[in-house]
Amino acid sequence: MDRLQTSVIEAQVVNPYPASPIISRRRTRARPKRRIYDDPLRPGLAFLIIITLSKFGSYFGILRQIRPALLLFCFCAVAAFLNPKTLVLTNLKRNLTVWLLLGILVAVIGSAAFGISLGRAATFINGNFSKTLAIAFLMMVAIRDTRDLRTLTWAFTLGTILLAFLSLFVVGISKSSINGVSYDANDVGVFMTMSLPLALLFFQSATNKKEKLVAILGIGLMAATLVKSQSRGAFIGTLVVCAALLMMPGIAVRRRLFFVAAASFTMVVAAPDGYWTAMRSILSDPKADYNWDAINGRRNLAKRGIRYMIDYPVFGVGIYNFPMAEGTISDKARNLVRGQGIRWAAPHNSFIQAGAETGFTGLFLWTSLVIANILVPLRLSRRLPRSWLKGTPNQRFLAFGTRYLPVAQLGFAATASFVSFAWLEPVYFFSALIVGLTVVVRRELPPPAAYRNIGFRSLRTRAIANPASPVFAAHHQIA
Repeated sequence: MDRLQTSVIEAQVVNPYPASPIISRRRTRARPKRRIYDDPLRPGLAFLIIITLSKFGSYFGILRQIRPALLLFCFCAVAAFLNPKTLVLTNLKRNLTVWLLLGILVAVIGSAAFGISLGRAATFINGNFSKTLAIAFLMMVAIRDTRDLRTLTWAFTLGTILLAFLSLFVVGISKSSINGVSYDANDVGVFMTMSLPLALLFFQSATNKKEKLVAILGIGLMAATLVKSQSRGAFIGTLVVCAALLMMPGIAVRRRLFFVAAASFTMVVAAPDGYWTAMRSILSDPKADYNWDAINGRRNLAKRGIRYMIDYPVFGVGIYNFPMAEGTISDKARNLVRGQGIRWAAPHNSFIQAGAETGFTGLFLWTSLVIANILVPLRLSRRLPRSWLKGTPNQRFLAFGTRYLPVAQLGFAATASFVSFAWLEPVYFFSALIVGLTVVVRRELPPPAAYRNIGFRSLRTRAIANPASPVFAAHHQIA
């Protein structure tokens, strides 16, 4: 009897029934054309990302007065409130990145309550961090399909390209920011290192010549800005990105070598005098730099940050309270000679910042978020068919996205050791893109387990659930 059933099933697999009417309608139904005035949320959110990352509104007096980022945020919030059906709240379910972000929020609130200054921490949460998380979660629930994911990823990349243009031709690049209005050289380097792989993603998955041209222009601007910043942290991050690109699976070796060579050539041509000598000193004589032994150098800042973690292990000294700890409870504050000033220094290391300001709890959650943003896309890339690398535009974008987004997060992880970016926008906006990539890939390529609990009412259903059958391949379009 078992053999008879097996033969019947095999015969059915070899000669499958035509697609069901439901499946056929799903494939042939034309999608309605989206118009901006029908869905203002996504365009508004894209402009908000560009303005926020580039700080475009902070460089010009008139724009600084009207605060375009705040206006766009209010616009997006109202658009989401008036049309909640366009939001996909299910994107937040069963997602590791979402749980890590919620855990970080709890750790931040705890750090404010149990830190050394409730007022300073609460002011930062209300003025900066809450808006950053609100935009990140709005990005997550706004992603419905590959088109939305592509739009928001482009917005992240264009924000960096605009920042590169402003840094090169408008405001210049300085080693210090002006009252938080602009980024300093190290901060600019973080954006360039992080977004260079995203520009390469759009270069390979471009749907038209204009898109590819913008990607090429962006790569040139980012590479030039990297060397103009003269940031050692950005240089180390660039080396990490280049090494990751050379080892990236699924991409032809000649393409990987071409990308690295093109970026390196641009950096060589645009490098200012003395740049390569300063970069070589990182290995040749690291102790010669002031960061090695100066009281406010990165090495001593890291030591004091570890001491803050030990003294406040659960919730730390409080978010945004590291500078205050430097001026009040640190060893240099205790040993301060009367009449001398003291510098309330920033941590200049995102991992030290997360640990010192939110304790070992926050350090674990924040580090796990960075690692998850690397590993989750890599795991998704193993599930995707290799044919998607040469498939439809949406398939190519998803396939290349699972490869280039981890490289971008690696670039951030390397440069984050030289800047205080634990609570700033890049890592949280990028986390939203990772969430969007995860849910879109799951919808485009549902796992076979989705058919295990539907009763096996027909032989066709069994064939659909069998990964070895041609029906399964045809149904999921992975043959």
